[in-house]
Amino acid sequence: MAGAATPSRSAAPSSRPVRVVLRVRLFLPSEATSAAVLCVSLLNSHLGGEVTVQFMGQHTSRGEHYKLDALFSQEDNINQIFDWGVSTVIPGIFEGVNATVFAYGATGSGKTYMMQEVQERGDKIALLADKTENLRF
Repeated sequence: MAGAATPSRSAAPSSRPVRVVLRVRLFLPSEATSAAVLCVSLLNSHLGGEVTVQFMGQHTSRGEHYKLDALFSQEDNINQIFDWGVSTVIPGIFEGVNATVFAYGATGSGKTYMMQEVQERGDKIALLADKTENLRF
């Protein structure tokens, strides 16, 4: 898996009502020192299309394949995720369209960390303001 230079996500978000996006978190310090192995691998990616990933269990050779709309690697940052998926729903909310961004994952998978990554820099509102400054009401 590589960073933003690889086609691991569609060129533009799909117009489907629900998009599924995966962000692989960085290893925790304890994982990095214990020679942990990344359990997600990119199987294929079609520019402008779906991404297929494989999850390998730590104690099994059985892999599970999933099709996603986008895959963000450990090197991708919150701004890249925001630009690709979240900023596209903002104009619609000012036109009465409902929108939800939902973070899901196991305990310790990085949901809170991802949200705090923006808050700690103090630019959560600035990100939204930057993305909406050209909207007309």
